[in-house]
Amino acid sequence: GGPAAHSVCMVSDFFYPNMGGVESHVYQLSQCLIERGHKVLVVTHAYGHRKGVRYLTSGLKVYYLPLKVMYNQSTATTLFHSLPLLRYIFVRERVTIVHAHSSFSAMAHDALFHAKTMGLRTVFTDHSLFGFADVSSVLTNKLLTVSLCDTNHIICVSYTSKENTVLRAALDPRIVSVIPNAVDPTDFTPDPSRRDDNTITVVVVSRLVYRKGIDLLSGIIPELCQKYPELHFLVGGEGPKRIILEEVRERYQLHDRVRLLGGLEHQDVRNVLVQGHIFLNTSLTEAFCMAIVEAASCGLKVVSTRVGGIPEVLPENLIILCEPSVKSLCDGLEKAIAQLRSGTLPSPQTVHNEVKTFYTWRNVAERTEKVYDRVADEVVLPMKERLDRLMTHCG
Repeated sequence: GGPAAHSVCMVSDFFYPNMGGVESHVYQLSQCLIERGHKVLVVTHAYGHRKGVRYLTSGLKVYYLPLKVMYNQSTATTLFHSLPLLRYIFVRERVTIVHAHSSFSAMAHDALFHAKTMGLRTVFTDHSLFGFADVSSVLTNKLLTVSLCDTNHIICVSYTSKENTVLRAALDPRIVSVIPNAVDPTDFTPDPSRRDDNTITVVVVSRLVYRKGIDLLSGIIPELCQKYPELHFLVGGEGPKRIILEEVRERYQLHDRVRLLGGLEHQDVRNVLVQGHIFLNTSLTEAFCMAIVEAASCGLKVVSTRVGGIPEVLPENLIILCEPSVKSLCDGLEKAIAQLRSGTLPSPQTVHNEVKTFYTWRNVAERTEKVYDRVADEVVLPMKERLDRLMTHCG
């Protein structure tokens, strides 16, 4: 028959009922792998009363382990108290591949360690872009170096984050693959009736922090509002830079044209996006920008800075890329406004139909399966060689 079925154990501290990017990634990927005929289980820590074994859709088995959640640097203690439980699960479920998620998850690092000790294949997915400077980054980088120096394969969400991980954990780039995140297109459908066509609405959804280029936004708003009386800005998100936008709104008397919505829950994002014609992203750094895919899926024209992994995300006909400067972004927005006025933009539904084929979970699962097939044939180093390698690799 076809390729061998794997018995995969996903491990992460982040899983339902907690909500977020890593949580949904683990869940959706597991579902698609089950659909492809593999055996998948998830191991996470207990959430309140939810402990023991639970079953989710398609018989996805989840172990909620009664481990203390620790946020200190003493990984030695966590390493040993999780050993009996993890070993029991790996043996009982006949696990062949352990797939750990997120560099912030202590349990993920524990599982990698124990799996290697038991001679199992290991895969790790890194879900974030880090710096090299602040303290938490330095500590996490050190932990990553120790954890990943003998992991079989590492997966990143964009080429930029691959470069970043290779540098942070001093890895051989050949064992690092790039598999982008998926967006569930059914959550982000267009609804042209929700937008007011007498105005032009530019939507911004982002945390209001320096890294997201909010200083650029504060320069763009007054300049374009002066030039285009029908232009409105809709800004979703919270953060320390909100005060700059409030000052701009105050100084130029733009209260009726710039709406600051404050923090949004993920399920509310779509209802904000569909009110707009153009989506503006002013990020100064980004691993894989989910926001622009969600916006394009809702049928908006995207204007974005050309930074990090962003140029890899959407084809040229759906996005206008600019330099991270006020002038370049204003030019980009004016170009989008001109296209909108002349009626040359494709309909939101057309754009949605194109985008929904790009980043599907089935595609992610297929590519992850190729990684599993590859590591299934690799050797796992015995303990002595692992220690030697750790000494040479981590100084």
